[in-house]
Formats: sequence, C-alpha cells, structure tokens
Amino acid sequence: MAQDADVKLGKVLWVAGHSGPETAEDSRTHFGIYSPAVTQLFPKGKVINLYPWEHNEVAPMITAAMATDVALIALHLTRPGVVIPDRKKLGMASHFEAAKGAYLIRDYKSGLPKMGTIFVQGTATTANVINLLPELDKRDLNVKLVAAVSPQLFAMQSEAYQQETVSDADWLDSTFITNASAVAMQDWTGNRLSVEYSMTADWDDNWRSGGSLDEVLEEAHLSERWLLEGIERFVNDRESRINRQKII
Repeated sequence: MAQDADVKLGKVLWVAGHSGPETAEDSRTHFGIYSPAVTQLFPKGKVINLYPWEHNEVAPMITAAMATDVALIALHLTRPGVVIPDRKKLGMASHFEAAKGAYLIRDYKSGLPKMGTIFVQGTATTANVINLLPELDKRDLNVKLVAAVSPQLFAMQSEAYQQETVSDADWLDSTFITNASAVAMQDWTGNRLSVEYSMTADWDDNWRSGGSLDEVLEEAHLSERWLLEGIERFVNDRESRINRQKII
C-alpha cells in the first residue's frame, strides 16, 4: 500500500511502547534496547521516529509529524515518571522546540574552551544528564548538550537552524548518550569515534536484565555516576580524539 497502490495510506501512529530499559521492573522480556531500532528500517522519507523524553514533548512532536506527508510515525515511549525541569531557569529550550527534532539542553559556556557536543536521547538518560548540569559547571566540563528527539524532524528544519543547533564542527567533535543501543543512534553518529565514547544501554554488547529502575540503570552504566564518568572521559580525551581524526 505504501509503495505501489493507487489507494494511498493515511497516517499510521506506531506506538513503540517500552523502548529502553526503564520498564525492566516487569522483567527483561518487557522492554527493548535493540528491538525498537526496527522502526528505523524503512526507506528515507517513509518513517518519522519520535523519541520524547518527557510527556510535554509528545503533543508538539506528533503535531509536527502529522503535518508532513510521511505516513508512518513511530512514537517511542518509556514509562517511569521523571521530574520535569524548570527549563527557563536552566536555560533549556522550551518543550515546544522538540517539534524541530533537536534542541539545546545546554550550549557552550562563554569564556571556556569548547569541549565537544553530546547528543542525548531517552527518558531516564536525559533526566540524569539534567540532574548533572550543576556538577558539569562545577567541574568546568564545557560540553554542548543536544536533545536528540527526532532525526527526521531535525532534517526538515532550515539549514540555519540545523547549523545553529549542531554545526559541522560539532558533528566532528561529538558523541551520544541513549537508553537504547548504539546502533539505534546511527543518525546521531557524527564521526568514527562517536561510538567509542558513547554511553549506551549496550555498553558491553549485551541485553539488560530486569530489576528496579535504579538497578537497571546502574547495570546499563547510565546512572548519574556512570554518565559523569563518561562525559569526563570524552572531555579529557578531546585532544587525542581530534588528532586521531586528523581534523586539526
């Protein structure tokens, strides 16, 4: 129907519930870190993937996706409640900016060397990164944090917005954090070293087991202490990363 039929499809909203390890309290069979990537296995322009990390982002993202001529919309959801931050106080972009597919959680701080860009995706992962913002400032870890909520919606934005959010230099000096697997972040993999420094639920190339949210995040190396360690490693290795890419 989507490929050859004269009768065209309407909109299909595919709810990929339980994407990520946050729902592991219901046992390891009840969530996915690899399987949700199946929603990416469509030709370019035939699917829009949405990864809101908190409920306020859902409506703007669905509205933006519905306004396109793409028939298949995959909405990835997890279940745990997270504390909704005061975005204005933190200097974060509004939840309405999620409709653009990517927005700034935190830009580089002026007066400090730029230390790299980190794409952030997922419910508990984004919440934990936001909780770490004061510690990042305390340690002068001057990274740009970008909420990576829909690669397809981001690709539809103006060149000016894309460059303002993620410049060409940012892509070359980037890694990512996700509650899913590294392969599921292929659209946010900016260079050949991104995966090496990434913080993902499959850090050890394995599925995750069940348990409480805190237990599973610890096992997945996505708790606050693991994320802080990963961000520090990314920053501290910047010179060697850049040299390995031979871009200086």
